[in-house]
Amino acid sequence: MNFLTKIFIIVSLFVVASSSAIAQDKSGYKIGFVNTGVVLKEAPQARKVEEKLKSEFLAREKGLLIKQQELLEIERKIKVDSVVMTQVAQRKLERELRLKLSQLKFEQQEFREDQNLRRNEEIRNLQTVIASALKSLGDEHNFDLILTEGVSYVSDAIDITPMIIDMLKNLQEQESTSLN
Repeated sequence: MNFLTKIFIIVSLFVVASSSAIAQDKSGYKIGFVNTGVVLKEAPQARKVEEKLKSEFLAREKGLLIKQQELLEIERKIKVDSVVMTQVAQRKLERELRLKLSQLKFEQQEFREDQNLRRNEEIRNLQTVIASALKSLGDEHNFDLILTEGVSYVSDAIDITPMIIDMLKNLQEQESTSLN
């Protein structure tokens, strides 16, 4: 069974179980939903991660841009000076251009891979913080179930995304004050 089929079966079983339980017990279950996309965009920890990654890779990115400018300069020199340049010198510059271009492509690919690896590490760490906040919120407010992904429709009555974002903001503020 694929992932979506499993989720559909689990949700269907939950709906059947909850509807029969609600018929027996009018108090029902307390269910919440958190839009993790919104949390990852608005949580201060997410912004902090983005700033950290940006500063971590800034020097390498600038280095790649400088190398790109060098290649453009070599291309310009080949075009402009080709009439006064010997064929040997022109071929030498063209060879240098191809070599530097392949090196730049390799370095750009390596940069993207390193950047993605670090981003994934930081997102995993952030997801751990969010999961901890979800557990705390669930325990504090006596939720029976908190859903985060794969939901087609959510009413505002059970959307607790703002509560989680506020909780994460408070957590960030506590961390900031404890560091000072």
